[in-house]
Order: sequence, then C-alpha cells, then structure tokens
Amino acid sequence: MNVQKVLKRSIMIVAAFTGIMTIQAQDRIFTYTYQSTVLNKGQRELESWHTIRAGKSDFFVRYDNRTEYEIGLGSNLQTAFYLNFTSKTKTMMDDTIKSLSTETEFGFSNEWKLKLLDPVADPIGLALYAEVGIASNEFEIEGKVIVDKKMGNLTIAFNGVYEQEFAPHYEKNKLKWDTEQKLDGYLAFAWSFSPRFQLTLENAIKNVFEDGKIAHSALYSGLGFAYNLEHFWANFTVMPQLTSFKGATGNNLNLNEYEKIQFRLLFSYMF
Repeated sequence: MNVQKVLKRSIMIVAAFTGIMTIQAQDRIFTYTYQSTVLNKGQRELESWHTIRAGKSDFFVRYDNRTEYEIGLGSNLQTAFYLNFTSKTKTMMDDTIKSLSTETEFGFSNEWKLKLLDPVADPIGLALYAEVGIASNEFEIEGKVIVDKKMGNLTIAFNGVYEQEFAPHYEKNKLKWDTEQKLDGYLAFAWSFSPRFQLTLENAIKNVFEDGKIAHSALYSGLGFAYNLEHFWANFTVMPQLTSFKGATGNNLNLNEYEKIQFRLLFSYMF
C-alpha cells in the first residue's frame, strides 16, 4: 500500500511538473520583447494586441489593435497572420484655429520565426524572425534577432530589430516612394514569483534613420506583468519615454517622432 501511495504521488508530481514546464514553455512573458520559444507542430494560438500611445507636442492619442493567428509548423518553425487596425486622433492647425482630426488605417502582416537554440537546454536561446506588412499607405519589412536565457526564476531577453518602410507620395505630379529605416534594441527582464505570475521590466532604444543618418532616437523603459493559465495568458506593460538622444523637443523628450508614454495589453488563447 505504501509503495502504491509513493508511486501515485510520484506520478502526480511528475505530471504537475511537466504541466508547469509546458505552460512556461508556451507563454510569452513580455509585451514588446520577443522570446525564442516557438509553438510545437499543430499548436495554434489566437492573440489580441492593444496598444495606446499618448502625448506629443500637442494633443495626440493613437490606438493600435493587432489580431494574430499563430500556428506551429514543426522543426522549430512557426508562422502567424495579423489583421492590423490603427486609429490616430491629433491636433490640426488651420491658420490660427486648432481642431482635432482622426484617421484610421487597416493592414495585414505575415510573420515567420525559426528557433535555432533553446533557452533552457542550450547556453542561450536564439531565434530569427521576419515579418512583412501591407497596408494601403505603406509597406514594411522587419527582421529580428532574438536572444534569451532562463536561469531559475530569472528570464532575460534581447531583440535587435531592423525595419524598412516604404510610403508613396506625389512630388510635382510624379509618384515617388519615401523610405525610412528603423533600428531598435530591446532588453527585458522577468522574475517569476510563481509558475503563473511574473514581474517584468522592458527597455527599448528606438532609432530612425534618414539619408543614412540618425534623425530620431529615444529611450523607453517600463514595468509590467505576465499572468498565465493552462491555455490562456495576459501581459501588460507601461512604457514611458525617459529621454531623447536625437530630435528632442522639450524636457529632453522627442515628441515629434515618438510619444511620451505607451500602454500595451496582450492576451491569448491556445488551442
């Protein structure tokens, strides 16, 4: 009888531990910074992104929504499809009279992510990421190098991100294309208080290049949390702009290219 009880308890402990490891492996802890983890073959996930950006030299609020369908393809590869919606309300000046104007945008994106190294089994986790975005007013190509490591309760992740944007415009009745390059770096830390709850700190340095030179640069940093259940997780982060290295408009902040503060909420269901 004692042997049976010991075996039963051992099986329950192993099952619980395996379940926890599965949950942790499937979770996305950060809201801005990616991790190297990918879905297993046949796993699917539906994610909803909500980002509010506010605060410029004058009134400005921008709301971004992304609805993502993600699927694991096997061989450490996954892909995802996004429907994107953006709404911006900002101050407009007509002579000396101010008013508010709202514009909306819709778009589609496709993401591919390949895991090369595992953050637990290998010295570091490593993944490559590519995304293509299409909208009526611009086209985007984005690439990421993702590095992360899990050490006990601590998770560290770094992303190096390059983005190229193409936007059409008319100049003297001739259609031309504006190009803009962005080079961003993200460094994030998470401390796990339990298998279901983590406290996070994310840092981002953002840079915009024009004619091969840095035109705008700013540093963001903010706290957040991650909470997960077996098939559901939610992450939230507040990211204020701390300082500007290029293009400052006042109070050492760049409020032309960037916003004073951002809020992001992600939640997901895996099936």
